[in-house]
Amino acid sequence: MKIHGICLVKNESDILRYFLRESARWCDRIYIYDNGSTDGTWELACEMARECPRVIPFKQEGKPFRDHLRGEVFRRYRDEAEEGDWWCRLDADEVYIDDPPAFLARVPRSCHVVWSAHLQYMLTEKDLPRFRPEDEAKAPEATEETLPRHYIANASEARFFRHRNRLRWDETSWPTHMGLVSPERIRVKHLQYRSPAQIARRLSTRHTAAQRGYLHFEHETQQSWREKIADSSGLHFDAGDGRYVVDPAQLPNHLEARWVRAMKRFMHGLGFWA
Repeated sequence: MKIHGICLVKNESDILRYFLRESARWCDRIYIYDNGSTDGTWELACEMARECPRVIPFKQEGKPFRDHLRGEVFRRYRDEAEEGDWWCRLDADEVYIDDPPAFLARVPRSCHVVWSAHLQYMLTEKDLPRFRPEDEAKAPEATEETLPRHYIANASEARFFRHRNRLRWDETSWPTHMGLVSPERIRVKHLQYRSPAQIARRLSTRHTAAQRGYLHFEHETQQSWREKIADSSGLHFDAGDGRYVVDPAQLPNHLEARWVRAMKRFMHGLGFWA
């Protein structure tokens, strides 16, 4: 079993090196599609590819952001995968808590899709004293020591799907008839807010995407990075001891309705759906 990661990036230079080294521990191939970075992300990806053969720069192209751009990567490299391999939607601001190879090996053969339990890490008022005035202009490189420590587990998204030779991925966010969702979720650290300059750049990137027609960044309409600073009293603290608070009641439901699951099980079981 191999794991093929599809990573769509834009202006993630502060965390890219950390992310790639962490992901290369378990991901056999990391295909990088740069969606028009201007901060050196693409150049850093190419540098990391020389350091780690698992990193494969696909291309840099500044098309309007759409989720289906990942399908371009899948179609280009699908012949590298075999039945039983997995594909991962890799985001450069995510680091896995659970070991993906071990986790995926436990997924029942009847299931084809794995969702995350996202631990959303926030920059809080307790982080601000460690930033210097110049850090508002340039994001410092992320390290284990400088990443935020406060989080809440309240989000969930599809992250892995099992490879099948007949699978199709056209102009959609995910492949068609991707398959049955596994009940168990894999835990992921989502390090989306890391420093004042990085947050400001993130907001600007998403504002531009919205102006170009992408309408799914409603949660990031703020104008200043200061509006993204969270109150630590409402969050959990990551003490670095490997213990995390994940309350399933705070996560959105990720399973299909029973009749949908029954239909998928039937159609995939008989081979009607790729």
